[in-house]
Amino acid sequence: MLNFVNVINIYNSSNPFISSMKLLFFLSGEHETLPPAEVLAVFESNGAKYRVLDLFEQVLIADAELDNIQDRLGMTHTICEFLGSCENSVDEILGLVKSVEVAENSFAVRIKRIKRHGKALSTAALEREIGSVIGEKGSTKVDLENPEETILGIISKRFAIGRVIVEVDRSQYEARRPHKRPYFHPGAMLPRISRACVNLTRVKAGERFLDPFCGTGGFLIEAGLLGAEVYGFDIDAEAVRGCEKNLKQYGIDCKVDVKDAMELEHEGFFDAVATDPPYGISASTKGLNLDELYGRTLKSIFTALKDDRYACIISPQEVPVERLSTDAGFGVVDTHFERIHRSLTRKILVLKK
Repeated sequence: MLNFVNVINIYNSSNPFISSMKLLFFLSGEHETLPPAEVLAVFESNGAKYRVLDLFEQVLIADAELDNIQDRLGMTHTICEFLGSCENSVDEILGLVKSVEVAENSFAVRIKRIKRHGKALSTAALEREIGSVIGEKGSTKVDLENPEETILGIISKRFAIGRVIVEVDRSQYEARRPHKRPYFHPGAMLPRISRACVNLTRVKAGERFLDPFCGTGGFLIEAGLLGAEVYGFDIDAEAVRGCEKNLKQYGIDCKVDVKDAMELEHEGFFDAVATDPPYGISASTKGLNLDELYGRTLKSIFTALKDDRYACIISPQEVPVERLSTDAGFGVVDTHFERIHRSLTRKILVLKK
């Protein structure tokens, strides 16, 4: 499982440090490990050099090239220029603010608390006190209505502060929720999770992206909106027709066909794969048990994927997908867990050929 300690070691070991800008990412709290992994995968897909400096709950700090990655992210709220971090103490926070150049223009201070961290701190009082310190340092003034700069402070396991560069537009994902599409099927993944999974494949605009169990087309929609050339297969002809309707709603050219995911014929053709095979009570598995379904599918995907490229595979927790993936020839890059309900926790695996 990817965690807050080994993510720094894993990604820094393979990415040489190049000084650029220190960035603070205010991450979504709906999942522990997917949001930081998505950010780092997008850095890699863009060819950006980076180094992780710190990582704690809903906060990622990295020395990196920004490179418009905000247009891809599904599980980040805000990207800031990182100004500093300290313990959750009023004295330390105000001392930090006094020690750095915080704002040069009219500004507003916004404080976000993560869960119950720093519960002794009042967010409203801290906004006022930080604003007062910044105001005393120069000719800048508070403007709560139309500030030229927004200073964001995050109370997490530590306090982090930054100057807002961009707010990520997450409303687009709400507008694409599954029930708003022409073809809907219960159990479809939320668009922001689908976007994160697509990003974990490191797919680039113009590259070939495959979902061999395309269903309603959630992964294909997100990959298509990123500019990928999308291919979708499904053994269910009705699903294929519905998927085509959904893709056309978003203006995405698609190549969708009825095909068995266990018998792909495109050797070394695809640059990236993300898929969520059927495992629900009503899902068709052609009479196979899940181990066999996943085992045969993974071998088929391995053949269809180009060398040194990535696949993102979803499965129930009890399926030994790690072993089945290595048996197929893949290396397991990382594993994320998502609890759906009491009887289902799914794994999100990132694999590399």
